[in-house]
Amino acid sequence: MILLDTSVLSRVLRRRRPGPRERQLQAFFETLMSSDRPIGVPGIVLQEILSGLHSEKQFRELRAKLLGAFTILPASVDDHLEAARLKNVCVSKGTNVSGIDCLIAATAIAGGHELFAVDADFEAICRYSPLKLFEEHEVA
Repeated sequence: MILLDTSVLSRVLRRRRPGPRERQLQAFFETLMSSDRPIGVPGIVLQEILSGLHSEKQFRELRAKLLGAFTILPASVDDHLEAARLKNVCVSKGTNVSGIDCLIAATAIAGGHELFAVDADFEAICRYSPLKLFEEHEVA
């Protein structure tokens, strides 16, 4: 399964005026969605994407769209423990990464999933963990 990070979903679902990179991501996202690859969203990403919307209507519409399109993967206690360990390892190596990104990475690692993200924190986490990042060229 490919897990989607907030960095991807926010660019393809919530940008009002997409730039060239967002348009490229949007095109790739549409290709991915039409492929046979299973796609999931970590629970914390669902929360991040639905936070900060300006109206209840926007919230309801986006919630329905996300819940209808993706498998939602909640984090387990073990995922939280692994996230803390990943954060500690990264910090001990001189790399500060987001605790939430560590939780997303831990969820992906635990399930053996690839993570599709455009966030430098995940590249850092990959250096110190078995996290596998999904590359845009991997969809046929």
